[in-house]
Amino acid sequence: MAHEVDPNSCERTPEAIRAALQRRPEWLRSFEQDWLSAAADFDQSALEGVLDKWFPFACACATSGYLEEVERTAQRMAEGDTVGLVFRDAEGNAYDADSKPVDAGRCG
Repeated sequence: MAHEVDPNSCERTPEAIRAALQRRPEWLRSFEQDWLSAAADFDQSALEGVLDKWFPFACACATSGYLEEVERTAQRMAEGDTVGLVFRDAEGNAYDADSKPVDAGRCG
């Protein structure tokens, strides 16, 4: 994937996360449920946990082009088109769709 999530694309505040998640109403609803549940208990650590959980989702929404690229890739895969797709494991090793190692020089 050419795009990466920009961790600076969104502030780590409830308001900024809410605004970013507008792009994904189902994510926004889940964030709101989590936030209201933590707020109802007056639990500051739970509120911080909600921000920790949803901040990466908000950054994904706020990073220009990221979600669109993910959606295009998912659509290609659903249609069986995996030509040229490169997947990385937790250690950063590159593989093709058949789990065959890809030469790092080939994947740019």
